[in-house]
Amino acid sequence: MTSSSNSSHSRWLKIDFHTHTPASNDFGKKDQAQRKIEPKDWLKKAMEEKLDCIIVTDHNSGNWIDKLKQAMTELQDSEEKQEWYRELTIFPGVEITVSDSDSRKHLLGVFDPSQGTENVSAVLGACGINSDFGDEQNTSTVKGFIETVREIINANGIAIPAHIDANKGLLENTSSLKPNLENSLDSVYAAEFRNLNKFQNSTPELKKVVNRLAKVQGSDAHSLEDIGKNYSWIKMGKPSINSLRWALSNHKFNVKNQTQDPNTEPRIFLSKLQIRNMKHCGRNQNHPFIINFHPHFNSFIGGRGAGKSTVLESIRIASRLDKNLQGKIIFENIFKKLKGFKEPVPQGVMLTDTEIILEVQRNREKFQLNWNFNSQGAILEKKNENGKWIEVEPGDIENRFEISLFSQKQINELASKSKGILELVDNSPDVNFTTWKSEWDSNANKFFQTRLNKRELKRQIDEEQNIRTKLVDVVDDLKQYEESGYVQNLKQYEKRNQQKNGLSNDQIFDDVSSELRKLSSEIEPSEFPEHLFDENDETITEIKEIYTESNTKLTKIIESLSKIADSIDEIKTQKDKKIKKSKWFQDLEKSNSAYSQLLENSNLTEGELSLSGYGELVRNRNNYQNQLNNIDKIKKEMGTIEKLESKNLNAFKSIRSKLFNNRKEFINKVIRENEYVCMSLVKFGDKDELEEDFRNILELNEGVYKSSILEVENKRGILFKLYNEKDNNLIEKHVSNIKSKIHKIAKGNDNSLHGRLNQHLKKLLETKPEVFDRLDAWWPKDRLIVKYSKNDSTAKFENLEKGSEGQKAAAILAFLLSYGTGPLVIDQPEDDLDNAVIYDLIVKQINNEKNKRQLIIVTHNPNIVVNGDSELVHVLKFANGQIQIDEKGGLDEERIRDAVCNIMEGGKQAFESRFNKIMQKGNYV
Repeated sequence: MTSSSNSSHSRWLKIDFHTHTPASNDFGKKDQAQRKIEPKDWLKKAMEEKLDCIIVTDHNSGNWIDKLKQAMTELQDSEEKQEWYRELTIFPGVEITVSDSDSRKHLLGVFDPSQGTENVSAVLGACGINSDFGDEQNTSTVKGFIETVREIINANGIAIPAHIDANKGLLENTSSLKPNLENSLDSVYAAEFRNLNKFQNSTPELKKVVNRLAKVQGSDAHSLEDIGKNYSWIKMGKPSINSLRWALSNHKFNVKNQTQDPNTEPRIFLSKLQIRNMKHCGRNQNHPFIINFHPHFNSFIGGRGAGKSTVLESIRIASRLDKNLQGKIIFENIFKKLKGFKEPVPQGVMLTDTEIILEVQRNREKFQLNWNFNSQGAILEKKNENGKWIEVEPGDIENRFEISLFSQKQINELASKSKGILELVDNSPDVNFTTWKSEWDSNANKFFQTRLNKRELKRQIDEEQNIRTKLVDVVDDLKQYEESGYVQNLKQYEKRNQQKNGLSNDQIFDDVSSELRKLSSEIEPSEFPEHLFDENDETITEIKEIYTESNTKLTKIIESLSKIADSIDEIKTQKDKKIKKSKWFQDLEKSNSAYSQLLENSNLTEGELSLSGYGELVRNRNNYQNQLNNIDKIKKEMGTIEKLESKNLNAFKSIRSKLFNNRKEFINKVIRENEYVCMSLVKFGDKDELEEDFRNILELNEGVYKSSILEVENKRGILFKLYNEKDNNLIEKHVSNIKSKIHKIAKGNDNSLHGRLNQHLKKLLETKPEVFDRLDAWWPKDRLIVKYSKNDSTAKFENLEKGSEGQKAAAILAFLLSYGTGPLVIDQPEDDLDNAVIYDLIVKQINNEKNKRQLIIVTHNPNIVVNGDSELVHVLKFANGQIQIDEKGGLDEERIRDAVCNIMEGGKQAFESRFNKIMQKGNYV
């Protein structure tokens, strides 16, 4: 965050509170050449030291102030800036030598940057210094310390005792608080210190008065080399005397004395919100609705209907946080309202071209989260090296940008249900419930698959006796074949019959002879057509001879076909006679006779008594033997499966323990130093959903078998001991006993529950054994107990469930403000809270957290804005039908304080009362 003199929001400015120029007689006393330096040389040194502001405090003189301002104007107007040039605000000032009783004390007077030499000279004249300007040895005021302070204040300046703990300082050689000194200290609210811890071991009275002062540091530079040697960091917006006065008056939060630049930014913060073309917002093209956020604490104020909720819901929509409300019963009404807000006019506020753009800076990279009513365009864009927005994959926007947003209604809902808080705990990176759930689901999948495999292996093992019985029967059948010679006879029988079937078929002889006879009977030569020739036709004789000759030859062939058929029949007859006389045919007849005898002697049918039947028996015997061998392997595998099952089963408990420990460590880290809230976690101790979860697993409708499951009023049921257990160490034992009992009942080994419930469990085991897998994997949810303290001094905590709405909300707010590093947006956290709780709880935590993360709070309570020291106040108004930004700036600006006074509860009188409380006895406008 770079310093800029025209910035409207508060930021830390590096200020040297005490510097001299050649206007002081003793400037450059070690190097007289420095008395001839030019104002630009002096300014150059201040800029090289990277000062944002410098207070020029010459001894009893303001002569160089106008010279420096003129030189600064010339540097600003120069077309070519030197590399050492930077914005620098010059505060006119003076180091006045005050004649007070018998001592001379130095007092700094600081004035607005708009003033100059003349104004300083006027104050000096009012104090009696009209000559010897620049001399601290020979001139002094004619007025005392308190009167000189008053003259500075009357000139709209700030009086700061110079080097209060050193030479010519107000507390030089002081070890106790005297009345006159106390009065002098009461007249100021800031002092320059050489040693910031000088009075830490002084008397309680002196220490108390000193600690009330804003401690600032200056170089008291009397040479160029010393400028910027010592400095303080002051939080302001645009540097002015009023802004400086505010910062010093509220020094607890606005003054730092350290070398490290406190202008740090959170790792991630919202930088800009733009709303275009919403019904009542962003429709003025000449004045687009744009909000630039401060990286730390932003507050939004405005009257009723000014548009504060529109800003909050727009952030929610653009960052896709509305999905955190969807599907959650406790946020059901809030989600419905938001859904209505997103509807098109007239039901909602959206137009067809409504667009919301939320800029986020993360790790110094800039992103845009875009939301369009017409769902067109990129969701997420990133600014590249050339300053152009390029589309990137949105991914999980919620986890990616860590934005948290809570309306007062959400806070109230969370306060009424501790599960809502536990969900917030789980969403934290330390707990990372999503990653944990992935580990749980992975183990569950392994366990359920192992159980499925185990049941399949058990089914195969349970078949062992049946297989052995079948094997005995097959072996007995095979004995009939092998012991009675059946096999050899069957082999011979099937061999000869296969040969017989393989010999050529006699049918071919019959077919050929039959076809030849048929052909010979069907063929008949045609007669010569004499009627077609005349008697006098001389060609008839020749053609008739040709025709007659061919018919004669054909007739002979027809006669020979019959003779060939007879020959074929003879061949077949001779072949059959020879086969029947052959030795092969005799063996065939013997094997057929032996087979007939086998059929007659055995109990088998013709289909069963065969080599194939024998082979089937052999195959069955081998198959059964293989199955038994495989079962032996399965028994060994079952041992491995059971070890894996046990490992997965035990892992459920260890994985749940990991979640419990992560939750507990996170809660302890976030809440341990909180004076108003304490939280404790009971492992497996959730009673609210205990019965519902148990019934869901066992597929039992709500209310059935109540006396057997849980009946609190009558102190009975299988869950009662677990539900009623006060000793958290015994909860795990009760859960294990419940699981064991359910298994026994399902197996028929226990009938202690309702008869129909027993039957239900037995049937489940038979038809849905996976139900018992889920039972074994089940462990009750953890229980979060939230307690609050009405008074941090008593350290007495009471259960949140017994607290008022305001007390519950206070506890939730304490938690929300205690954890996380991403932007936190809260809407009206003060509702239902009294001012004491707001200051003691909310304001303290705002101041503790705002330097670590960005806070954006919509509020109508001035305590939060003022005592929380908001770096940037956004004042909203509704005018001409549109939500508008009326003012924005830091509390150091009077116009912002006026807006706070006019808008917020209590008005100007209440605001001044709070302001007085902060400033105590300081002087202010």
